[in-house]
Amino acid sequence: MKILIDTNIFLDFYRSNSASIHIFSTLIENIDKFILTDQIIQEFERSREGVIKSVQERFQIESKLDNFSSSYLQNLPEFKKLVDIQRQYSAQQKIVSSSISEILKNSAKDPIANYFKEFVNESLKRDKVYFTTDEIISKAVKRKNIGNPPTSSKFSLGDEINWEIILANIHEDIILVGRDNTYINNLTFLQKDFHKQTGYNVVDLTERISVALEKAGIEITEALIKEEDKVIEDLKHYDEFWKFKAQVE
Repeated sequence: MKILIDTNIFLDFYRSNSASIHIFSTLIENIDKFILTDQIIQEFERSREGVIKSVQERFQIESKLDNFSSSYLQNLPEFKKLVDIQRQYSAQQKIVSSSISEILKNSAKDPIANYFKEFVNESLKRDKVYFTTDEIISKAVKRKNIGNPPTSSKFSLGDEINWEIILANIHEDIILVGRDNTYINNLTFLQKDFHKQTGYNVVDLTERISVALEKAGIEITEALIKEEDKVIEDLKHYDEFWKFKAQVE
């Protein structure tokens, strides 16, 4: 049984303040169980900047302090101390924002990017990355034109390409890990499509990596579950909550 993790699941780690070392280490330890495509790798790399910028903008809005304005309070020593604290806060806020900008410019300072890179490198080392071909693109275009799911937004073919790669290369049952409407709203169609073309089954669709790991017979730790619970909880505070697809295209 193989597991496909949608790109947005990886990008969700940027929207959480939880560490993800247990999740990524488990992925790396079980490379053979995962479906990783060159399309997913490219989607992550080109979407990383936009997601981090969104995090930075959110930080700047949420950490903003309004200036104090009261001529009556100006001479109070307590008020002067408060103004000094505000200046220190503003200075530290700029330092944090600058650190985020540095991560944007240098992915080596980005822990999530480093985890993902390690996952990719280990997959490449074991020849476990599936690549797009001209035939895959042709079939993806046809799928897009016909309107068969999974469907990417606008003029992108990302989801279509990933699905055609799976149909061409995977000859065993699969589990989908994703929070996108293209999977949620079309699961029955995808199950029939996969079975018709491969003879195997889409066993499940889940938004949790831990659930997929368990169904694939991989032992998971309590630390991994807690880590993922924290990520899910953090995502609920975002406008683009996990049931609504982020723009990875």
